[in-house]
Amino acid sequence: MRMRKVTAAALTGLALVGLAGTATASASAAGDYPWPPKDITPVHKTKAELQKQADGFSAHQQRSYPKVFRGAQNVVPGPWGGEAPGVFDDMQYMANSVSFTYQGREFNVITQVNAPGFYTASPKQLCEREKCTGTVSDRRGGVIVFSELDQFNMSLATNFRPNGEVVWTQGSKQDDRAQLAAVASDRAYTFTK
Repeated sequence: MRMRKVTAAALTGLALVGLAGTATASASAAGDYPWPPKDITPVHKTKAELQKQADGFSAHQQRSYPKVFRGAQNVVPGPWGGEAPGVFDDMQYMANSVSFTYQGREFNVITQVNAPGFYTASPKQLCEREKCTGTVSDRRGGVIVFSELDQFNMSLATNFRPNGEVVWTQGSKQDDRAQLAAVASDRAYTFTK
């Protein structure tokens, strides 16, 4: 029953932000999604190209978070980087943390954008190491897998994309999974532009 409520809430939220359409949810669908995709095209960029992209991601976060998290205020994107802030030549993933105020409390959401082929775990493997709570189509040939890490009170939405990119967004278990999915499936976060 709980999974149906979570899934229904996720689909409702995705429909609100234009993602769900006729999507269906299934906990087992993660194992059915073929990974890795065939014919992945690797992406290799310079530090300058990646920094320009990171700056674009941050600007997009400032514009989009008040829409995804309706009425969010004081949206402050942190620096993009890997294990430490900053980008470097041929970096294959970038992550950042965004802090903002939403419905009277402080939020912190992390997003990681992985270049095609860099994130090698399949949806099924993800669900073997994390507690998966549902799966929905992203309406663009990909799948969004919802998972939780109880020991850390974390909830994640991971978007596996047909081009081999994986984008995940992490918040607390109290955060709305549909909002996390809306961020993870936003095609503005990509290595392929």
